[in-house]
Amino acid sequence: MADTGQGAEMSETRIFKGARPRELPRPNRTYNQGRVCEQDGCETRLSMYNRSRYCWAHTPLKFPVVRGERRPRRPAA
Repeated sequence: MADTGQGAEMSETRIFKGARPRELPRPNRTYNQGRVCEQDGCETRLSMYNRSRYCWAHTPLKFPVVRGERRPRRPAA
């Protein structure tokens, strides 16, 4: 450490940043390998990570419920 000439010493400050060790994330869920799309005539092999029984082309359509934007509440009179 260096002397500043005023009789005081400068101290060295060390700051360490980090994170505590945590458990590893859970592994992805897998399904049977070698599965084939259930649509008649389709022979597309499904990924082991795809939980659906159908390939992307034959998956039944699902429409989400869309309710629009919420309006702010007016204060009670």
